[in-house]
Amino acid sequence: MHTTFTVKALLLTLSAATLFSAAAQADIAAAQALQAQNGVLNDYRRLLPLEGGSNFRDMGGYPAADGKTVRRGLLFRSAAPSSLSAEDEHYLAQFGFESVMDLRSSEEIELFPNRWAEHAGIDYYKHDYSIANLLPSQDGEVPARIDLEQLYPSMPQTLQPQLKLYFTLLAEGKAPIMVNCSAGQDRTGITSALLLSVLGVPRQLVVEDYLLSSDFRRPQVERGTVDLSARASTNAFAAMMARNTGAQETHAPPLFTADGTPYLEFALRQLEQDYGSVEGFLTQAVGITPEQLQQIRAIYLQ
Repeated sequence: MHTTFTVKALLLTLSAATLFSAAAQADIAAAQALQAQNGVLNDYRRLLPLEGGSNFRDMGGYPAADGKTVRRGLLFRSAAPSSLSAEDEHYLAQFGFESVMDLRSSEEIELFPNRWAEHAGIDYYKHDYSIANLLPSQDGEVPARIDLEQLYPSMPQTLQPQLKLYFTLLAEGKAPIMVNCSAGQDRTGITSALLLSVLGVPRQLVVEDYLLSSDFRRPQVERGTVDLSARASTNAFAAMMARNTGAQETHAPPLFTADGTPYLEFALRQLEQDYGSVEGFLTQAVGITPEQLQQIRAIYLQ
């Protein structure tokens, strides 16, 4: 049964729950049995073969701490799945998805709703906020072009409500789970990097996973058939996209500066400067407990 949760309502529910309940263990075991039965994990190395998907991929398979490996088939990341075909939805049903964590703003969700989660009965989680609260404004207007080098250092702080929810879901074993934003590269890239870091994936591979978005994104699929000009007067995200001179791009731009520094590094370095480590940020600022982080490692490493 599809259910939509906001941050406040969900955290009140999860705070009373026992970490990784027997029901969650059973759900993960059932999903893995379904995946094994269908052989679906043999269809791809990382990117899922979806007709209407963009940047929809499995974060499993990376080497992690203590000689372990991130489990495949449980942790997924994506651009907004708003253009999935009926065949795509049928294919994804073979994974047994339990949850979707949507990092997007209210304007983005209004413009490109996630119908897949509704059709498939997947629990859908989000935090209501305006795109104007995420991006720097110019005279009250969201700019078409964003300086990512300037934006990235503060983005983890801005995403605290979503990170609190996502990492709580992970500790509760609400998997298989997919996390997404619009392109699956910036908000999702940072969120996924924090998770892989917690799991002990080496920094070089964390950054490489982030950079893969430039290879796996399909901007034309992400735009869909929405008339941005028609929606621009009532939707700030549509207005931003309509003003974007690269709105017709067919390939995603690289995610690093002119000197080759990945934008992700600006976020990670700021966290390390302010909190000492990714784990320090999650425990001190976001409010995730060390016990929850340990539970996440227990569930998603093998």
